[in-house]
Amino acid sequence: MFFDALGFKWWYEPEGFSLRFDYEEFAAEWDMTEQQLLAEGVPQTFEHLDGKEYSYLPDFYLPELNFWLEIKGPNPTRDEIEKAFILSFMADQAARMRIREAKTEAGVLSAFEDLFQQGLHIIYGDMPWPFPQKGNIFGFSSYHGSNFFAQIAGAESDAGEPQREYRSLLMGKLKLCWQECPLCMKIGIGELGAPYCVPCHDEIAQHIWTHLVAEYGIKSVPDGLELTEDLKNPKHPVNRNPRNPLNLKAMKITKDLMNPEFFSSGHKSPRLQKAYSKARSARFEHGQSP
Repeated sequence: MFFDALGFKWWYEPEGFSLRFDYEEFAAEWDMTEQQLLAEGVPQTFEHLDGKEYSYLPDFYLPELNFWLEIKGPNPTRDEIEKAFILSFMADQAARMRIREAKTEAGVLSAFEDLFQQGLHIIYGDMPWPFPQKGNIFGFSSYHGSNFFAQIAGAESDAGEPQREYRSLLMGKLKLCWQECPLCMKIGIGELGAPYCVPCHDEIAQHIWTHLVAEYGIKSVPDGLELTEDLKNPKHPVNRNPRNPLNLKAMKITKDLMNPEFFSSGHKSPRLQKAYSKARSARFEHGQSP
């Protein structure tokens, strides 16, 4: 009922998978040794999964989103999470192989879209109402935070790079929930309390930043270059250099002007609340508790 209310096509138990995890291939993909993975903050090692055969049948597949979904009780087991992790890694590897084997530009773009959109999520606990309060989804996906503000974090960090944080089992993401972008109305899964639709969020940030460059003459180009009349054109694609103090100032002003509550409110959308309501009603019809 939930997927129907949102207009998504869905397949129930579409395909079974035979899973086998290769630890060395995984480490090579990250270009890290086990010690380096641990130093990055990954709380588990993966060697105990190496070489084992698993059989896995996800509950749902949503072709429009390229999502596999599992519906579980309040506490997914370690075995369930490990299977989800392995399938997500296999899907990632398959998408990367498609990129390498693509013969045309259209094929490369299609493979990249699959890579960055695909995800495997475990939906657990009761149906939220009127909207999720703490997040009710755990999963593995390629969603990233704002690229614009990541540059600010990188410029301000001691190492000069954004700080990576692994907060949950097997490098999955906690605090996820269904969200709808308040601008483009795209629906998907993202982190509760964070901007869901990064392209829309960063496009607005880029627009504000470019306006500051054009109207106030903030030097936002690499050191040694002058801000020419052409570069002052708001439509001109200027490359940001956050190591430039004045450019960093412009980026911070941009961050202050953004409305974080607006971009982080996607989990409260009326369409999602209507879908939750229909899903809860369907459960009541079958004599189940919400």
